[in-house]
Amino acid sequence: MKSTPDKRRPQHERRNESTTHILDSAEAVFAAKGYDRATLASVAEAAAVDTSLVRYYFGDKEKLFEAVFRRRGPILTHLRREAFERYEAEAGKSMTLEGVIDAFVRPGLELSIRDGGWRNYDMIVAYVNSSGGDLRRLMSEVFDDTAQLMLRYMRKVLPDAADKELYWGYHFLSGGFTFSLGQTGRIDAISRGLVSSKDLDAILQRLPIVFAAGIRALCESRSKTPARRARRTR
Repeated sequence: MKSTPDKRRPQHERRNESTTHILDSAEAVFAAKGYDRATLASVAEAAAVDTSLVRYYFGDKEKLFEAVFRRRGPILTHLRREAFERYEAEAGKSMTLEGVIDAFVRPGLELSIRDGGWRNYDMIVAYVNSSGGDLRRLMSEVFDDTAQLMLRYMRKVLPDAADKELYWGYHFLSGGFTFSLGQTGRIDAISRGLVSSKDLDAILQRLPIVFAAGIRALCESRSKTPARRARRTR
């Protein structure tokens, strides 16, 4: 049954409710079908509205997808910034790379553990982060500020690390993190059900440990290489 707006309510309230409902439905469809297989018609069907209404509010599929992607990004950026500031205030000079990574990944994962809409958003972020072209531009517009903030905190806890290695470290962290957000089911099959890619709480507990150890080892090994070479040439 097609939804019918209550015309007794103010127009802006009806519009906000209608667009939010369409965005929620589009988010679920894009997460389930992927960008290529999703259509405006499938979004309209999921939202129980006419396709013309989706076009009226959002235009084509590309603009609808961008609206979906941009909607939650600022919320996550704000929560991450708060998490970084709170961690620094609590830990002071005792900050660790594990703690910084936890502040980076925890806000989004905790939202996703509680809310299916955020889980859908996770899958969309995973798709966009593994894509190029215009989608790479979209990732940059929404999340580059957070990436730079993360790098600043990485420099605080690894002050002797070369910038090049910190960038590589962030690259591997971002890739591993967003792959985990994709909830692909691959590790479920490999482990024969022993672990689940949908177990976001397990990911939250383990990811900071794994990547902190790896990034720290990377920065330490690369920084020692020039020194070893210098000693050999003396």
